Amino acid sequence: MLLSFCYVILFVQQTIHYVLRPAGPFALTEPQFPQMQAVYPRLNWWERLISRADKHFLKNVDIDYISLPRYRFTIGINGDYGSVYTSLKCSNVPYYNQVDAKFGSNVTPKLGFTVGFRNMSFGYSWDLFRGYSNLKFSLMQNTYGIDLFRRKTTFSGGYIDASGTEGRYELSSNDMSTTTFFLSGYVVLNRRKFSMPAAFKASYIQKRSAGSVLIVADFMYSRLAYLNDELVKRTGGVHEMELYQIAVGAGYGYNYTPNKGKVLLHISATPMLAVLSRMFITGNDSMFMPQEAGYNLILSRKIKPAFPVYVTGQAKAAIVYNISPRFVLAFNTVVNNIRFRAKDRMIAVGDGSTLTENPLINMHTMTWDWNAVLFFSVRFL
Repeated sequence: MLLSFCYVILFVQQTIHYVLRPAGPFALTEPQFPQMQAVYPRLNWWERLISRADKHFLKNVDIDYISLPRYRFTIGINGDYGSVYTSLKCSNVPYYNQVDAKFGSNVTPKLGFTVGFRNMSFGYSWDLFRGYSNLKFSLMQNTYGIDLFRRKTTFSGGYIDASGTEGRYELSSNDMSTTTFFLSGYVVLNRRKFSMPAAFKASYIQKRSAGSVLIVADFMYSRLAYLNDELVKRTGGVHEMELYQIAVGAGYGYNYTPNKGKVLLHISATPMLAVLSRMFITGNDSMFMPQEAGYNLILSRKIKPAFPVYVTGQAKAAIVYNISPRFVLAFNTVVNNIRFRAKDRMIAVGDGSTLTENPLINMHTMTWDWNAVLFFSVRFL
């Protein structure tokens, strides 16, 4: 009964509302509002340029695997470590017969800085006590990249031993210096999912683990200078040795990230072939001429390689910790193996002799060159 009464009341209210509703020009209509449109601030020329650059950096990239940091510029401080370890073996050397030498450079840490914008960076570090320095420039993208690295340092110890002389000459600090120059380039085949700059420059974020085949090419120049007169005498007048080498190879790299890029672990290895090797030895004229001249000359001679191709290699490792969008703590290291083998008549012996009359000298050198950097960077803008 009560429910029926409620239905009657509701019917009467609806009927009254319909009858009393105005008609014609006085009819009530729903209010009309103009359509709202989103208004965005206009970008200036600099912002448009940066926006286009960001789109270029993410071109052909799977954003589920790789992304860009929020901030584009970086500045950081770093501790730079590195060393060169060289071994040399020679046989049939006139006056010296069998020669065996091993020496290594200082591993004193260098203090430096790094500045960068996205995929480009420049770094410089120096030894506060000895004045030697490292210089680096990188242009690294997901598809390809180049690294330029130059190091100057001194050898801290080692020895030179020859069976034709008495005793072994012990090297001391500042007896020898070395200058090393590397120009290294790479091409990544899995560019959509794997990022080298994420591992070595933190200019990208590797969000998911991925690996790729790498194609690598290196140009290397190394200059070894003898600074001690007694050492020059013990080596038969050698002043310096220079090695030029071009190597190419293919390897594999892998980026492992367990937590969407917060921490990144990288490792890669690349077997390589040295397809072009040239060595130059500079020394007194008595090394290369059958009779000593009336005045002292410094001459240079090119040494022919025994084989056209040598097997070498390169290995890399890195750890990146993205503390926050602004702060990064990272460590990376690069190890290069350099080899050269010669079989040549490189020294003159006695009055009236010529180089073609002298025995073939066998020489084999191997160098391990490594560099490691620990850096803290701040991102901004």
